[in-house]
Amino acid sequence: MWRNLGLLDTRAGLIIMYIAFNSPFAIFLLRSFLMSLSRDFEDAARVDGANEWQVMTRVVIPIMWPAFLTVGLVVGLGVWSEFQAALIFLQRDELMPVTTSYYNFTQRFGRDWSLTSAGAGAVMMIAPVLVLFLALQRQFVTGLTQGGIKL
Repeated sequence: MWRNLGLLDTRAGLIIMYIAFNSPFAIFLLRSFLMSLSRDFEDAARVDGANEWQVMTRVVIPIMWPAFLTVGLVVGLGVWSEFQAALIFLQRDELMPVTTSYYNFTQRFGRDWSLTSAGAGAVMMIAPVLVLFLALQRQFVTGLTQGGIKL
């Protein structure tokens, strides 16, 4: 079926699969975060004269940033390190993600230890994730500390 749709060996097909795989988790996490929000924020904004659109854009979405960052980080790490779907549904080497490219250093009856143990491939896989995490860490903590009601 994937071949009949023209999605086999394409990045678009892989992206559609990643969305299908990760949407349930993202929806579940965002919904549970929304259910735990206090309605006092929304009620206070409505008392101040905000309409529904303003309540959503100026109150709910800024409070939701920690959840958005958490979902983005978890799903991003999952997609970055995903291996099996890319290996099955992609054949061309130029479309392979980094994890499967690193796997290609292994042949059927051996392994090129000079390439796998040098560390350059592992650093290429880890460095973007580490930089992203370090860049978003401050925003994540700031969003968590600003999302409370002061009594």
